[in-house]
Order: sequence, then structure tokens, then C-alpha cells
Amino acid sequence: MVLEELLAPAGSPEVLTIAVNAGADAVYIAGQNYGARAYAKNFTIEEIEKAVEYAHLNGSKIHVTVNTLVNNSEIVDVMQYLFKLYQIGVDAVIVQDFGLIWLLKTFIPDLEVHASTQMGLNNYASIKWAAQNNIKRVVLPREVTIEQIKQTAEQLKKDDIDMDIEVFGHGALCYCVSGKCYMSSYNSGRSGNRGACAQPCRREYRLKYRGYNIGNGYLLSTHDLATYNNLKAIEDAGVKSLKLEGRMKSGDYIGTIVNSYRNLIDGNEGDYKKDLHLVFNRQFTNGYMMGDKPGDVMGRGHSGHEGLYIGDIIDIDGTKVTIEIKNKEIPVILEPGDGIAFKYNGKIKGIYLEDIVKQDENEIIINTTRLLKVGTEVFISYSKSTHDYLKQFEKETIRNNVAISLSMTWDEKLNLFTKVEYHLDDELINFRHKTLDKFEKAKNKPVTEEVIEKQLKKTGGTPFYIENIRFNNMPNDIFIPISEINQIRREILDTATELLLNHQTPTKKSVKAVRKNLTKFIEDYRDNPGKIKNKNPKLSIFIDDLSQIRAASGFDLKRIYFDGNCHYNNPDDYYENIKETLKKGSLMAAPTEFVWVLSSFISQQDAIRCNEIIKELEDEGIIISVMGDFPGMSEIFDCPIYGNHNLNVWNSFCIHDLNAAGFKSLILSCELSGDEIREAVMRNHDRNIELEMIVNGNLEVIVSKDDFTNLNDGKDFIISNDADYATLEDKKRKKFKYKVFFDYNRQSHIINKDCLCLIEEINEIKKMGLDSLILDCRYSNEKYTSQILSIYTEGLKNKTSEELTQYKYDIMDFSQSYINKGNYIEGRLHENS
Repeated sequence: MVLEELLAPAGSPEVLTIAVNAGADAVYIAGQNYGARAYAKNFTIEEIEKAVEYAHLNGSKIHVTVNTLVNNSEIVDVMQYLFKLYQIGVDAVIVQDFGLIWLLKTFIPDLEVHASTQMGLNNYASIKWAAQNNIKRVVLPREVTIEQIKQTAEQLKKDDIDMDIEVFGHGALCYCVSGKCYMSSYNSGRSGNRGACAQPCRREYRLKYRGYNIGNGYLLSTHDLATYNNLKAIEDAGVKSLKLEGRMKSGDYIGTIVNSYRNLIDGNEGDYKKDLHLVFNRQFTNGYMMGDKPGDVMGRGHSGHEGLYIGDIIDIDGTKVTIEIKNKEIPVILEPGDGIAFKYNGKIKGIYLEDIVKQDENEIIINTTRLLKVGTEVFISYSKSTHDYLKQFEKETIRNNVAISLSMTWDEKLNLFTKVEYHLDDELINFRHKTLDKFEKAKNKPVTEEVIEKQLKKTGGTPFYIENIRFNNMPNDIFIPISEINQIRREILDTATELLLNHQTPTKKSVKAVRKNLTKFIEDYRDNPGKIKNKNPKLSIFIDDLSQIRAASGFDLKRIYFDGNCHYNNPDDYYENIKETLKKGSLMAAPTEFVWVLSSFISQQDAIRCNEIIKELEDEGIIISVMGDFPGMSEIFDCPIYGNHNLNVWNSFCIHDLNAAGFKSLILSCELSGDEIREAVMRNHDRNIELEMIVNGNLEVIVSKDDFTNLNDGKDFIISNDADYATLEDKKRKKFKYKVFFDYNRQSHIINKDCLCLIEEINEIKKMGLDSLILDCRYSNEKYTSQILSIYTEGLKNKTSEELTQYKYDIMDFSQSYINKGNYIEGRLHENS
């Protein structure tokens, strides 16, 4: 069986017990730092240790999420934490930060590493890079289709690459591609990359186009993912692990989804699909993975739990309410104590049932004094019987899950020698147990094989069950008290349990070697804080229109990054025209280096197609470079490659790792404070890579597969005019207005409401040792580009603070939005509270 792991979430020890008992093959948890759910209860080190032991005794595994991004000041702490997890014997750590990937590969290579979905490894080149960097499993982004997964699995097999594939199978969906969202971070100081997302996607918005209101509602809110109807297709695609989402969810929720998927995967009969509808959900979608369109994935009408739709109220007679059953696919039998919800005009009211007058396959009649209306939709939102059933999973218990074989041999002195064997992870574990001076000649009734076997098979409370017992040379006339047989059983099972737990923790020799190397690294790291590199950074710009190159002429620029992805409505138009556009742009930009910015989340096929265009241009004497957002680009592209901002470069080890992956330049994360940027640059020892920083522009906060089809009135929103945009307005905070652009793949790009402007800090920034300061002038015009370039060119000429402040006011005068300093001054505000 390919789909061999059901991976469940747990935000507390109590929920972990439920997940394991309900049938999870593995559970993912987080410690109290560095896990991407900062507001979950999470686990202390002692609790992680107990969790590992409990899971291992029950045949389950523990994966620990260390999937936040880390800055240089945290490197020592996080490595000491990872070392502790290695000692404890956790089965894997889930990591997002490229720097941690390199550090783990270098210093704790035996600790299994899984690439978090937020790493964004979506195409084959990036997954091949993962295999080369000691990553055992890739958690694919939720946007990857089942066809792409199958192609990837087949190619991995063809190339003889041992890589596990894990996909999300159930739970909440992030609106942003691969979870790489910055909306919460840039506007509330709560970074999703640090586990503190404020979930702005669950708020109400208004979409406007050219002043007209296009749609209202929870426009960025997705339905919840449910793949219970697609398990065979997922398995056939080569997926090893099905991941359930919900580390912030209750024990009831986790118990229900784990129990349901366990039974559905195993092919057991029951009302498991119904149960999934009764715990929190925002209605279900098959997800992008199974081919649902954006309009089907989005749940724009509501962002809360409704439950399982039953039918509509067709009659009200006093307190008697008649409900016509319309959901025949998943039939429901209501019971007193169940919770039902009434939905009318988008508003939901709920009750717990007390009196059910009648129910059959066509209608249900209940008694209630609640004021209701005919036509109201009715949902069951809570099942008392399901809740009561789940209580069995709350108590800690060890299930018999490992088959053990005994071979018992007596010598002439009646001493017993027992050979014990069992398998763990396809590895044979065996040992010998000696029983001396316990057996004697029988005076009356001799002990039989049946009596011994009966006592030895009482293995309750241990991980083992006796599969078979062989008796060798057992005399016919020997005796031993039952209590002594029980003692033999306890001794054998105690040794077997100890070996089981030891098998899944590293040896003392391995731990010693890792500690030695890690200690030296930490000492060197603390003793060598690095130093400022004396560099005079040049300006670079992002543009999206060739007319802006004219505005840039005459300025001494390092690079021009051209992002024309939103100027085309479909891939055919894009690939038909982009070559000539690049050719023209390169000639206009000369002698400045011209860089083609590739589409976010680009597929393997499209990346190869782009490289072919570059080669064709090269044959014509046109030399350009590319900017992208995935490791493994050097496998495809022969030209210089540069890293885009959503590679999330937070520390010097990330720089080192991506430099080794072939990147010639990287943009440091805009989520970092100035102090964090300075330290990352100081500690960077890679001389052959350039570092850049965006100092001005309306930053991209979200890239999504959503194309704003199927808005809440059922209509689709389509922009036909190239490079035009819509405006997304937060209904409660009307100053929060975001521009929305669409690229040739119909992905939406949401641009921050405020403009980052660091002109006042430019004297400090230019001393940080950066190679390039980037002005993001996309989605503007020639005049704006010229004005911004003029101001920052002057600003780099050792201006006084008063002059720089005046430049800020000048920018405010012609900027298309409010300006701010982003996270540069104070970092992510919530982390200081």
C-alpha cells in the first residue's frame, strides 16, 4: 500500500492521546517555539518526550514542526532545540527555513527532515533539489494537482530517487499559494511565517472595479478541504502520507477526523462521511489537488461552521416545525441532544434538540419554541452519539501492535532459554532471555504447554502480542508456579519494550558525535559575529512595462527586473509574445542587466519552456537573466539566476544554502527588521552571492490561484484589459484597500495597501554591506518611476536627515497610497509583547 500514513495534528498532549488512539499512524506537534501555530497550547520538551514514548509504544510516529523562519540571533537556540529533539527520538522535523535545511544536513544528518508546504517545492526540479539536500519528504503545496503529483512520483521512481510525498487531505485551506502570505505581517505585525497569522482572509471584503461594486462577502475565505471521496486516486498518484490539518482544533474535532479517515482508508463501513460534516467546517471542497476550480474552492458567503445540510423548513404549526429532507446522499437520524442550526438570509441560529415528534426518510418534525420561518435551511452541527463515541479515545492506553515470536528451549538442568524475535520498520529485533532454577520436577500435576502459552499471551498494557510460541525439548514432568510464568512474561516484555524504544532513538555514540560537532559550531558562531562589508550599493528596479525603461535611462542602475506576467490574460498569449518583449526590453535597458521575472509557482513544464526562450534569445545575441522563487532552478536554466522575495531569506545560512543551489543574488525578506538584516549580512561569508533589499514600493502580500470567479452573486469577475486591476476593500477597515492584478495563469496578485518607503533610513541602509537596493515600481507608470529613481539616486549622496525627511514628503505627494516603514524599525510587533 502506497498511502501508508495517516498524519494527524495535535496542539496539546490531551489531543495527541486522542489522535493516536483514534488510529493516526503519525502525529505532528510543535514545541513552544518555532512552530507555525504560535497560539496553540503546544508542547514542552518534557511533553514531547512523553509524546514520543506514547506514540512509539502504540506503533505511531511523532513529527515536530520547526517550520517558522528564524533570524540569525535565534540560530543557536533553534539548533540546541533540534539537537534535543534528535536525542528524544522524534521521527522527523518539518522545516520551512532553507538555512535550517543546511544546518541539519551538516550537523544532525540522521534527523529525518520533511520540507514544509511553506517551502513551496511544487515542481520536479525543486523536489530533486530537496533529495540532494537530505530531505526525506516533501509536503506538497495544496495547489499542486493530482496529475502533477502522479508525474512527479513516476519521475522520482524513474530517477531512482527515494522521496516521500505528503499531501494535505482535510481541513482549512490557506488562501495564498503555498501559505506564503504576508498580509497579516505587513499590516498587523503578526507574521504567518512566525505562526501568528491574524487570518485577514476570513474577514469580509468588497471588490471594486473602476468604481463599481463587483462583489461583497468573505471574498478571500476558502471552503475546507475534504478528500474522503478521492482516497484511491491519491494513493494511485504515489502519495505516502495523508495529512489532516488542525493543530488549533479541539479533541472532538481531531478524534472525529482521524477516526473517520482511519476507517475510510481501511475500507470499513460506517457513517464516517457524515461525522466529518458534524465537526467544524466551512463546507467542503475537493481542493485544487482534485481539480476543483477557484470558484468551487472559495466559500465567499460564510467563513464559519454550518454543519451537514439536512433540508428546509416547509411548515410551522405552533411549536411543531416540519423539515423536508433534501440531502439524500448522506442520510441523518436525529437524536435528543443533537445540535441543529437554522440558516436564513445568511444568519445562523442554533439549538440543542429536546423533542423529536417524528422522522422518516422524507421529513422530520421537531418541537421548538424558537422563532423560525418557512424556507429556512436546516443543518445538523453536533452529534451527541458521535461525541459520546469519541470518549473512548481520551484515556491513555497501549495497544498490542507488534507481533512477537518466542522459541523456548529447556536444558537438562531444567533451565529455560527463550529466543525472542519481532520486527520494527522491517528490521529484526531479537534477544535471549534466561530463566534459571525456576522449573522443577513435578510432584503432582505437571505444567503443560497450554498453561504456559495461556499465561504468556496475556500481554495487555504492552505494545506486543504473541504471534507464535515454539516449545523445544520441554520435559513432560516439570512444574512451575503460575506466578513465575507471569514473571517470565513480564521480564521478556519489559526487555522487548526497552529495545523497542531504544530502536527509535539514536545511539549514545551518534549523540556524542553530533554534540561534539554542534558544540564546536556554536562556539565558532558566537566567537565570530562577522563584520560589515564596505560596499556602495547600487539601485535596481522592478518594472512591469517597457515604457518604464525610458524613465530609467540615464540612471546608474545595477539591474532592471522585468515582471510582465500580469500583461497577458492567458498562457498562449504570454508565450507567443514574451520573447519579443524581452528582446525589446533588453535592448532598451542596455548596458544595464535585464532580468526576466518568472511567474510565481511556475510548473516544471513552463520553467523548461522559459529556458528554451532564453536559449533562442541567446542564439540571436540577446543575453538576459532570470529571477524565480524555487530551489533547483539551476537544473533547468543555464543563465544567471536570481532569487525573488518569497524565497523568504531570513538568515545567513539560508543565503549559504541558496547560494549552493545556484542563485547569484537574493532579496532579503521584507519581514525582517533593520537589525536582523544587518546581522544576516554581517554573518554572510559567501563572497560569490549578492544581497539585495527592497527599500520602496507597494509590496506583494498574496499570490493566489483564486481568479474571483463565482462571487457571492454567482457571477465571475473577468478583466479583459491588460494590466488593469481591481480593488479589494476591507469592509470594516475601509482604509485597507489592496490592488488586485491577474497574471497570465489567472493567479491573483494582491498588492499591499501601503507603500514601503525607507528613504529616511537610507544613510544607515547603505552602510549595511548590501549590493543592491530595489525600488519596486511595478503597477505604476513612467512618471512615477522617474520620480522615485531621482529621489533615491539623490538620497544615496550623503544627504542630511532633514533632506531625507523632505524627500519622504515629496514621495508622499506623488505616491498612490499611504507610506510606511514596514517591519524595518520594530520588526514583527507581536513578538515583542
